[in-house]
Amino acid sequence: MHCRYLLFTILLFSGIATVYGQVDTTQPGTYAFNLNNCIQYGLDHQNDVVNARLDIRFSVEQVKEATAKLFPHAEIDGSFADNLKIPVTVIPDIANGNYNEKIPVQFGTTFASALSGQVNQTIFNSDYFVGLQASRVYKGLVQKTYKRTEIDTRVAIIKAYYSVLASEENIRLSTANMEQLKKTLEDTKARYEVGVAERVDVDRIQVSYNNVITDLENQIRLLVYAMQLLKFQMGMPQESKLELTQKVQDLDAASFIADTVDYRVEDRVEYGIQTNQIILDKLALKSKKMEYLPSLSAYINYGWNWYSGGLADLYKVGYDASTFGLTLSWPLFTGTERLHQIREDQITVQKSKNNLDYLSQQIKLEVVNANTSYLNYKANFVTQKINMGLTQGIYDRIVLKFEQGVATSLDVTSAESDLKTAQVNYVQALLNTLTSKTDLDKAMGKIK
Repeated sequence: MHCRYLLFTILLFSGIATVYGQVDTTQPGTYAFNLNNCIQYGLDHQNDVVNARLDIRFSVEQVKEATAKLFPHAEIDGSFADNLKIPVTVIPDIANGNYNEKIPVQFGTTFASALSGQVNQTIFNSDYFVGLQASRVYKGLVQKTYKRTEIDTRVAIIKAYYSVLASEENIRLSTANMEQLKKTLEDTKARYEVGVAERVDVDRIQVSYNNVITDLENQIRLLVYAMQLLKFQMGMPQESKLELTQKVQDLDAASFIADTVDYRVEDRVEYGIQTNQIILDKLALKSKKMEYLPSLSAYINYGWNWYSGGLADLYKVGYDASTFGLTLSWPLFTGTERLHQIREDQITVQKSKNNLDYLSQQIKLEVVNANTSYLNYKANFVTQKINMGLTQGIYDRIVLKFEQGVATSLDVTSAESDLKTAQVNYVQALLNTLTSKTDLDKAMGKIK
């Protein structure tokens, strides 16, 4: 049984803890990371963060697009026509003096062609200028959204990282139990062989040992999954080998301090996102109001026209033409539609302001809830750590008494069960403390 455990452990850990040194992080490889390394890797490779960075680049192009609308726009138009049947119209017979007579005549030529170019320049258009402001505000909104994605990724990596450390600590404690119980089992078997212990003592301790081995194998499988989850949260290929260079003891969870006195709701990125949303809604309202203003643009064109009765002679003689002009458009009255649209946008702005106030209250409540959970979990962690030490001492003394013949095997298995329960409670309390502290930091806007 012990050899089976060792083989199982070697096979599983060889897939998650072999280190050959740093390699290209864009390819599956082998890494030895601490928490900061994992976070940085995730910020570079995690899918949501990568797409959020692309959204920022997209917003930059949108700002440039809005700006480009104010630049001159030029176009060239060309045409060619073959009048298969020249249109006929009727006019008075002026040539013969018969004004009351109508005669059919054809105007035009069989072939006609035209080429012209025109440059348009917007001088004033309220939509362009408000749209440019909105695109810049939208760029800021996208950047804040990117920051929120970064924060969510950090939190997910931190929690997954803590989960791996907790699993490793669980395995460490269970391995110590297994070694301790294995020694007791071997001693009991030796005593049984010389007639000092009974068969029931061997069997009871053997049952406990078997359960410890099975539980340890289950914990190793859970560790493998926890490591896979961490790599997923980091955006690391599952084929990569990852070893964590920190242990639970390096974190010193009992010394964590939570200060909720001087936090500000404005530190939360969600607050900035909602603030930007209010600005966008106000710009939409401004744009609707400015639709009452006229739009003015200028244009200049130049072109040639060709006419001929035969295709071969079409482009021998051309007639050029040029125009410069201004275009003014002023929508004086469009019913009451625009008035109601303005009122709708005003309501939208008010709703956004209400949402900001509601978000502020929500953040405050979230901080209180996260702080309460953290303090409770931390107090429980301190207690469970003490209890685990006490239970370990009880177990050690009972094993000693059992070896001296003043305690039964039932006492040993009962103490071992209590120790296992205390260790499970300790590890769970530890994980709860670490994750609740992360939730509290996020609620207070301390995770940037």
